[in-house]
Amino acid sequence: MIKVKVPATSANLGPGFDTFGLALDLFLTVEAAEAIKTSCRFTGEGQDQLNQEEEENIIIKAIKRVFREAGETAPDLALTVNNQIPIGKGLGSSAAAIVSGVLIGNELLDKKFSHGQLINIAADMEGHADNIVPAMSGELTTVMEDDKTVYYQKIKTPADLKIIIAVPDFQLPTHKSREILPEKADIHDTTANLQRACLLLASFFNGDFSLLDIAMDDKIYQPLRKQFIPGFDEVLNQARAAGAKGAALSGAGPSVIAFALNREEAVGQAMQEAFNKNNVSCRIFYLNPNHTGAVIF
Repeated sequence: MIKVKVPATSANLGPGFDTFGLALDLFLTVEAAEAIKTSCRFTGEGQDQLNQEEEENIIIKAIKRVFREAGETAPDLALTVNNQIPIGKGLGSSAAAIVSGVLIGNELLDKKFSHGQLINIAADMEGHADNIVPAMSGELTTVMEDDKTVYYQKIKTPADLKIIIAVPDFQLPTHKSREILPEKADIHDTTANLQRACLLLASFFNGDFSLLDIAMDDKIYQPLRKQFIPGFDEVLNQARAAGAKGAALSGAGPSVIAFALNREEAVGQAMQEAFNKNNVSCRIFYLNPNHTGAVIF
């Protein structure tokens, strides 16, 4: 039997669209055993939403993709899945599923593919690498893609950094939030985002979060995506007022991520109250960065 544990991830962090990703200590765990007929049993978050049919199951698709890359046919497997990651909330649930599948497939193939090759396969399936890389590798990562090859670097996250995630009770599919994005961006907004992205990386690298608030102030994508999230501006403002060092949309949303060094419960309560004030129910998760990425048992 093979067992893999893959962390949730938060992408973008404001200005780092399709570039930044942070691994979180919230997990998808998958056990795989050879069987006469392929099957999948889900428990946890989204168990009523996740498709258990073989042809639609993203974990099984990822396993088969790795075998196809190796020129082989995947065996029948019995999968047992326990999921802690909210589905369709901007927390990398699809990336975690894909990563679990490619890792299981690679284990069954006696580790035929390298870590980097698996990242390339998974990113091709996902369509972008910003969630895939931290799910595989842990920490805060910055990625780029060139000619279908993913390049990345990791930055170690400080031990005292607290993460607060507000998860609204509605889904926002990534494809919907991408449909409204512009094909071209204003040069001034592009420059502003580049400056903020560099400032954000330096803040994490130095462990100095005094400028994190302005560093997370995305000028291109978040202003367009927030229309799908009632009370978004108020949630960010209340998080800052309660002590958050910075806050932004998590991935494509609708979840909102905030960072704090203390007073994290006050920040979470303020975010929840702001959502409730706008007739949106939400759950608050108090998390830490994940340092290891996916683990195989």
